Amino acid sequence: MHNGVRLLVLAVALTPSVVLAQRDTTARRDSAATDTTRPFVRGGVYDKPFQTRLLGRTAIGGYAEVHARYQRVDGASAESGFDAKRFNLFTSTRVSDIVTMASELEVEEGGREITLEYAAIDIRVHPAFAIRGGMLLSPLGRFNLSHDSPLNEFTDRPLVSTEVLGVALSEPGIGAFGRFPAGRRGRVTYELYATNGFHDGLITGSEAGTRIPLGTGNTEDNNGSPAIVGRLAWSPGYQHEFGISTHRGAWNRFVADGVQVDERRDVQLNVLDAETAVAGVELRGEVAMARVDVSPELRGIFAERQRGFYAEATRTFGRGWVRTVPTSAFLLKARVDQVDFDTQRVGDSIAQFTVGVNFRPTTDSVIKLDYVRGRSRDRFNNPSDHAFLLASIATYF
Repeated sequence: MHNGVRLLVLAVALTPSVVLAQRDTTARRDSAATDTTRPFVRGGVYDKPFQTRLLGRTAIGGYAEVHARYQRVDGASAESGFDAKRFNLFTSTRVSDIVTMASELEVEEGGREITLEYAAIDIRVHPAFAIRGGMLLSPLGRFNLSHDSPLNEFTDRPLVSTEVLGVALSEPGIGAFGRFPAGRRGRVTYELYATNGFHDGLITGSEAGTRIPLGTGNTEDNNGSPAIVGRLAWSPGYQHEFGISTHRGAWNRFVADGVQVDERRDVQLNVLDAETAVAGVELRGEVAMARVDVSPELRGIFAERQRGFYAEATRTFGRGWVRTVPTSAFLLKARVDQVDFDTQRVGDSIAQFTVGVNFRPTTDSVIKLDYVRGRSRDRFNNPSDHAFLLASIATYF
């Protein structure tokens, strides 16, 4: 197994992919006036630090993170211990002036799970229009496009992202993306793709009811009917962006050998996302709503409507307080999470609040400490309280 992991990691490290030339931190924060150095998505596939040239046109980089967890549920000790959570490799290649390719391989849980998270070819016809195809990160909310652990300030990803949207959501597909200027410093960006969509695991994968993330991984389209996913975002400046996105497609197999065997049943997810900065405080959040067509005999057992949101605030302070690390800084943070797995009944939900402090020796490495307190309710509205103490270290390399 270990030999297999090494071979896969080496293979992706030598695979061509995309990113424009390596940028330092200052370049990534240039104004949007010319929009030539500003990444398409901050922290996204075109905004990876520490990409080092390898074998001519190919660059390689990545990130790693480790977790320490102590969890209590209803006053009793639950999960605790250490976890080599993720080891990700990025590669990038500029094939020509207009063709680029990028990839990301994710190794999770100490090598127990290996995922090709991203591997796409871009053909840039014009800043307003480029063609992209391959294994895509679906533009369903901003967090799915920018979820690297060293970049994000919390140890765990938002509940709405993991429990409703299935982040990181990767799908085979093809489509287009581009950007347009909007005022002196602003811009509008779009992404629109046809993908394989979700499969029936979102209904059959869990005894707890509808769980949309269990319908991901549809590498071979189960119904031959592509889903459509897209995001439209307006950014008046570098630290401000507001987006709306949607994902719609059939999840069931409704035609077999040219014969209709079931009614077409769709799943649709809609997301609003925003990030801004006010008086030195950075604010981010997403709101998601999901609708699943469920057959009449399963209604009441499996949810047809789900929703969730997260909102977080962070404030950096103490730059250079550690004299031996003059580039260091501290950060205070708070986040509220809520998901409702069935909006048509009371219960079947999770709500929690997280506070913590981070230490960044550099902008690309971070030590995180989080305290989480929350309550979940089962389908019969029985409450269960939880408290987590989390610590993690993450860095780009």
